[in-house]
Amino acid sequence: MNNKSAILSNVLFSSLGQWDVKQFLLNKIKSIYPVEPLGKHLIHQTEKIQLSDYPDEDCTILGVSNKVGMFDAGVKKGKKIKQKYHRVESGWLAYNPYRINVGSIGIKTADLKGDYISPAYVVFSCMETLIPQFLWLMMRSEYFNTLIKDSTTGSVRQTLSYEKLAAIEAPIPPIPEQEQILKVYHATIAAAEKSMSDGDDFSSGLLFDIQSTVSDLKEQDVSTATTSSILQIISYSSVSRWEVAFGLKEGKLDKVYNSFKSPIHTIAELTKESLFGLSIKASPTQKTGMIPMLRMPNIVDGALDLDDLKYLPRKTATTAREPDKWLLRKGDFLINRTNSKELVGKSAVFNLDGDYTYASYVIRYRFDTSIVLPEYVNILFMLPLVRFQIDTMSRQTAGQCNINSDEIGSIRIPIPSISEQEEIIKKYYSTKDGADKFYTKAEELRKKAYTDFEKTIFA
Repeated sequence: MNNKSAILSNVLFSSLGQWDVKQFLLNKIKSIYPVEPLGKHLIHQTEKIQLSDYPDEDCTILGVSNKVGMFDAGVKKGKKIKQKYHRVESGWLAYNPYRINVGSIGIKTADLKGDYISPAYVVFSCMETLIPQFLWLMMRSEYFNTLIKDSTTGSVRQTLSYEKLAAIEAPIPPIPEQEQILKVYHATIAAAEKSMSDGDDFSSGLLFDIQSTVSDLKEQDVSTATTSSILQIISYSSVSRWEVAFGLKEGKLDKVYNSFKSPIHTIAELTKESLFGLSIKASPTQKTGMIPMLRMPNIVDGALDLDDLKYLPRKTATTAREPDKWLLRKGDFLINRTNSKELVGKSAVFNLDGDYTYASYVIRYRFDTSIVLPEYVNILFMLPLVRFQIDTMSRQTAGQCNINSDEIGSIRIPIPSISEQEEIIKKYYSTKDGADKFYTKAEELRKKAYTDFEKTIFA
């Protein structure tokens, strides 16, 4: 009988490891390298630390995402952490057993400061027969992800225990082969990074060229001067904010403003309406009646990135009196008010079809378009003349920088005629294509690095 076409298949009871259809149907892996259970090469790290025993210690906590892998998630006092947390050393790996099927696995690299991760994670390390980064890349590959999905258990919420991970069979090349495969991978990634750098250089040249049309500002005009004096005396009446970094930079703002070649306006003067976004937990999956919510990660390099959307019921973005209160319109200017020091204040213009809303860390502005075009403002928010103002005004707390609506409203920009703004917008978008070619090549090389890695180990 041909079992492939049969409704029923017979299998010996002794050959079943568990009563799981997915496990029974799992295809055997093909590879030119030895295929062995991962458990032969891993060590389950189960040590946990009661951080509340160190109440005044600042504990850097690690997190894991399917985008970046492991990262420093934040700092907490030991007394704030009631549960025992896993200890994590450099080179160890961790994954969320409930999200491993979407690639939520990370490796602790030398640049990460955190030593602890939530007890919800599975933590393990590699024996000398397996290079941690080789395993991390393999576990993030598309083919291995199918193995993970076929090894998860649970009819509703799929989970991958350490025992299930250890039972997965995977190709394990000899260490010299692993090193060679990683060498080829890193060479391709280096080429991708070079292309990204070339694109950044191209973009920087374009942005400085555009800035020169509206401002005489030079880089040295806003560089923070050093002083040989340990103490600096400043009049109390001249202090607008008690913050050293702000005080050092505030005096440079006049040089920025005086460099403008066109009439000066603040963002507040140009704004007809502004509104904070919604503070409601969004869903990663879109269900009937839901619309996309734009969040911090969706604003990238002056544009909207729709790769990682979350969703809310459309009705949450409306009120009885204002049925489109939190619904975005074409031409809306969006600015991120909370992020890292380098990314706070990043912006984009909404010009998409369909209904979208936005999250609370984003502020929406609608400008008087008889005076200023939103695309022009967006370009200026990428220029040093605005970035320096944001850098001066933003405040850093717990690793994040914030800029409030009053501070955004006080940002000053030069406003030439509408026709001149249109010329600047046209120049930006027509020339930006040159940088995009470098970025496209970089993305292609990244994909090639992952694809070649996967093809090398899986037949």
